[in-house]
Amino acid sequence: MVKHKGALAATLAALFIFIYNLSPTVYVGDSGELIAAASTLGVAHPPGYSVFVIVSSALSKIFPAGNPAYRMNFINALFVVFSIVLMSRFAAAPLLVYFMLSPVALSSALAAEVFTLNLLFACAIIYLLHTRSKKNAMAAAFLFGLGLANHQTLILLTPGIIYLLGARKMFNARFAALLFFASVLGFSANLFLLVRAQGGAVFNWGDPSSLGRLTDVLLRRDYGTFALHGSHHQVSLKALLDYPRLGLIFFGPLFVFIPLLYFFHFRRAGDFAHFLFICFVISGPAFFTAAGLSSSSRAFAEAITERFFLLPAALLIILTGVLLPCIRYKKIFTSVVWILALLFIFSIKGQSLRNFYSLSDFADSVIRSVPDGKALVIEKGAVGDDLIFALAYKKYAQKVKMPSVYSAYGSIFPSVYGDDFRKQSPPRRYAAKMRFMLSGPEKSFFAFSKSQLPFHDYVFDGLLWQKEGRLQHGNRDFFWRRSDLESYRVRSLEILDYYFRALQTPSQDLARLCSHLGGDIDWLLTNMGPVWADLGRRDEARRSYEAALSINPALPEAWNNLAVLDFAEGDYESAAGRFAESVALTPDDVRYYNLALALSKLGKTEDARAAFKKCLHLNPFNHAALNELGLIELRAGNTAAARDFFRKGLAINPDDENLNYNLALTK
Repeated sequence: MVKHKGALAATLAALFIFIYNLSPTVYVGDSGELIAAASTLGVAHPPGYSVFVIVSSALSKIFPAGNPAYRMNFINALFVVFSIVLMSRFAAAPLLVYFMLSPVALSSALAAEVFTLNLLFACAIIYLLHTRSKKNAMAAAFLFGLGLANHQTLILLTPGIIYLLGARKMFNARFAALLFFASVLGFSANLFLLVRAQGGAVFNWGDPSSLGRLTDVLLRRDYGTFALHGSHHQVSLKALLDYPRLGLIFFGPLFVFIPLLYFFHFRRAGDFAHFLFICFVISGPAFFTAAGLSSSSRAFAEAITERFFLLPAALLIILTGVLLPCIRYKKIFTSVVWILALLFIFSIKGQSLRNFYSLSDFADSVIRSVPDGKALVIEKGAVGDDLIFALAYKKYAQKVKMPSVYSAYGSIFPSVYGDDFRKQSPPRRYAAKMRFMLSGPEKSFFAFSKSQLPFHDYVFDGLLWQKEGRLQHGNRDFFWRRSDLESYRVRSLEILDYYFRALQTPSQDLARLCSHLGGDIDWLLTNMGPVWADLGRRDEARRSYEAALSINPALPEAWNNLAVLDFAEGDYESAAGRFAESVALTPDDVRYYNLALALSKLGKTEDARAAFKKCLHLNPFNHAALNELGLIELRAGNTAAARDFFRKGLAINPDDENLNYNLALTK
């Protein structure tokens, strides 16, 4: 299949480079969750990735060396190597070397993800369609459906495929029906999700145990379909204009040069070249614009979008190989490609994952830190997904003995809100959570700040929040081997080392170090605000919140905390506006209560009354809101109504001094 010795050498070099720099264990992002799903033949996050699960599980049995994560990472690298083998039909050694050393290909190859298998399916389809053959087209259609059961972005090849078959005059009703049937046959691999869910898969995200639930999972109804990141989704021209810049970062100069080369040789290019370029445009800039990731943090945008450049980059390499006969100065062009490819070598060290152990060590430390007999509750947070996925890997793939784990999400581990919590009304959700929190066993919490905890008598032990007076070993530092990689995702994880120190023993030096190292990490800046405030530096706290919101305006905690500062300074107008922003993003009882207080200070009594009532709708046990409603009625002269509110509050908290005092005023 590899046509030239140079291409064979490039393929072997890719295999060696990938294996040498492979992540030795679980990596950040979806890696841990996907490995856990594959290890148990379970259901990964929507759309389930059935083919990835089946193929990775089967191949991991053939390559049994190393821990489960290393085996999956090795298989992931093989997907890229096999893709390079297929690409060698069109591209010579310099182009293949350029591709394999490019940042997007190298980073994609080093840790388990679905995008590399997606690339392999795309390359196989292109390989088959190069020859004008109905049998090849049928095989490509089957692989197309099968590939869609791995990753749905493969559908972006559809316009190009339709163009190519139309240009070759291969379309008629009967053949189109056969192609459709072959695609559906391949896509039917998703029935695996239904079978496994009904069979009691231990790893069962979304529970597609009925056709209705299977449809929900396949349509990614909880994920926003095209959105690359829910809180940043905004379709705009800015995304299209930003695309070439990101392409240069992930794939170097050829990302911009090859489209220009295509337009220069447009008339001489054949139908196959046009097909490749259409596929590039749809899977690249068009999809990127529709997915609409907007953020002032370039590092964040690059971390989220890099993997989506893998397929467009491969399409450009194949397109270059097809256009090469049209280039007049081939030797000069080839020499330039070689030089550019070799320049990528200097970036390998900064991308190598061979010393990345921090997430695995982090998960191990969390498991060890939970006292015997306690349960672990993971509150919502930016690094929460990485920890949850790493714990899933430890439990389901490595079979590590661990405490009972609960989370707010309820996707992998049970939810603190109980079963079917998405269908529950807010009051029922709150009541279910409080019942869970008050029931045994005692809980340890992983949370970024004390404000996330449902109780106030918990203290931070250096890693988890434990019941005050119940610490078994005193304060303890967690152990991990930091890689100190510069990638945004790794920095967002490893900066916890400094943040937890600042949380445990606050000092201005530590706070300044955290704010400096994490100046582009929104969750860190949000949580550094309370640290600065506790140090008496409200000015720094305000700067921290504002910096977080400049990166990600959809941070309810940052809006709320910034409003708290405004409220404390007597700027009730600004506080009300910012509390309203926070409520719009996350309408919980605490945020409605804060908004109502600000509105009350502004003399907007009816608006305040409505906000307090919404607070009580979400949490009927908020005795402070009942007290405030009682005060509103008392000021209005409605003594009986005020008395009722105060009594309801005392029924919840009989020892509350404010409620007892205010009730006495009504007698």
